[in-house]
Amino acid sequence: MRLTLFALFLFAPAALAQPNPEPKDGKVTIPLTLHPTAAPKPLSRYYLTPQYIDMQPGNRVPGFMKAYMEQHAFFSKEPAEQREKWNQTPLADLPVDDIKKSGVIGGLMHRKDFTDFTESAGRPLSDVDEAARLLTTDWQVWFNIRRDGIGTLLPEVQKMRELASVLKVRMRYEVKTGDFEKAAYSARTFYGLASALENHPTLICLLVAVAIETIGLNAVEEMIQQPGCPNLYWSFTEMPADVFSSRLATQGERVIIHAHFKSLVDNTVMSDAEAKTMAETIDRLTRMIGPDGKAEESKFSARFAAQAADEKKVAAFRQELIAAGRKADAVNKFPPLQVAMAHNLLRYDILLDEFYRHMHLPHAEAMKLAAEAEAKLKDDADAVLARQLLPSITKVRSALTRVQQRVAYLRVVEAVRLYAHDNGGKLPEKLADIKLPLPLDPVTGKEFSYSVKDGVATLTGGNPNPDQAATNRVYELRVKK
Repeated sequence: MRLTLFALFLFAPAALAQPNPEPKDGKVTIPLTLHPTAAPKPLSRYYLTPQYIDMQPGNRVPGFMKAYMEQHAFFSKEPAEQREKWNQTPLADLPVDDIKKSGVIGGLMHRKDFTDFTESAGRPLSDVDEAARLLTTDWQVWFNIRRDGIGTLLPEVQKMRELASVLKVRMRYEVKTGDFEKAAYSARTFYGLASALENHPTLICLLVAVAIETIGLNAVEEMIQQPGCPNLYWSFTEMPADVFSSRLATQGERVIIHAHFKSLVDNTVMSDAEAKTMAETIDRLTRMIGPDGKAEESKFSARFAAQAADEKKVAAFRQELIAAGRKADAVNKFPPLQVAMAHNLLRYDILLDEFYRHMHLPHAEAMKLAAEAEAKLKDDADAVLARQLLPSITKVRSALTRVQQRVAYLRVVEAVRLYAHDNGGKLPEKLADIKLPLPLDPVTGKEFSYSVKDGVATLTGGNPNPDQAATNRVYELRVKK
């Protein structure tokens, strides 16, 4: 898999997750049957993130890759396809005997199930469990992204996706057999697997982190509907409020682009021939990440040449470069084509900052500012590079908000289930009846909408992607006493 800025959105990591029901009337309705159950004691037995007491020194990345060592048959095409079928099978029909024979049922908590070490001893998932509980994450791509830019290879990402698929089969097996403590342990492994990708300096890996954790949350959603499953309200409350941080990934994108334009970042004066070669290099680079028209005049080199031919524009560009901190002695010696390209890189950096500065604001505010930044970009005719190379921050922000909202939804669901346990199986008439701290909807920044009619509670929030019905979730909650 190659790292690209625009191809990352073609990758569609959401396809990793178990599909929702088909949208109808602009929404996806998720019916949940809840069995009133108390919170466990101690609560930490059912936390959904790795706990420090179980962690040890080490780098998670080679730990996860170790799961593949001497496991070629296990990860071959036919077993992988079978596991994917099991992941799409309704929980009630899950063939637990076949799954146990497949070698999936392994891991640190399962090792006591094996009497003969040569049989399996829990691998490969014992390696995944262990890696998810290591203290550091180093992808060792610092050098690669500075040298290869968008050509950086990410073979490990595909492997992480495969591990998530195997882990989901195991967790669903644990839920099906009623071993909820082991299922919670698998959920902690899911988060350790996903959060390792949070520490990768690329947006594509941040999106894969969201996809992997979504797979785990799908399994948790099945889990909380099973009779006897302890209440997980405090487990969801213990999870990080943002679920994942985008800081490293967003900063890494600048490094990736600058890798291709080293001679435009410093104050080296190019010859006319060198500037022309650089413009042709940019043509090849932009073709890698998506065509921008077929006509000759649509080439970046042609656009830069048109800017370089405008003396007034070149003079203004020189002044902007100097004002931004470039050395005047060097900038005044740049040939016009170099001035045009260096100015484009400056515009990219400025607009990248404008796109990223709102990433850590509440979703509603962030999306408003993102829309303004995108509109400004469309009107900036001189920002040739930025219009092609800036990633769609709104898609990244929406993906992060989707997983935040999913955790918040499930936390409210478990609060409802806890209320029912304490009140003879009754649903609360309104959320204010629940005497527990409830999260706000990360999409709107307001309380979730909740109502009860004919013994069914409806829980709704904002849509993280208003133009997509598939992300407009509506929960229908029923209590089975």
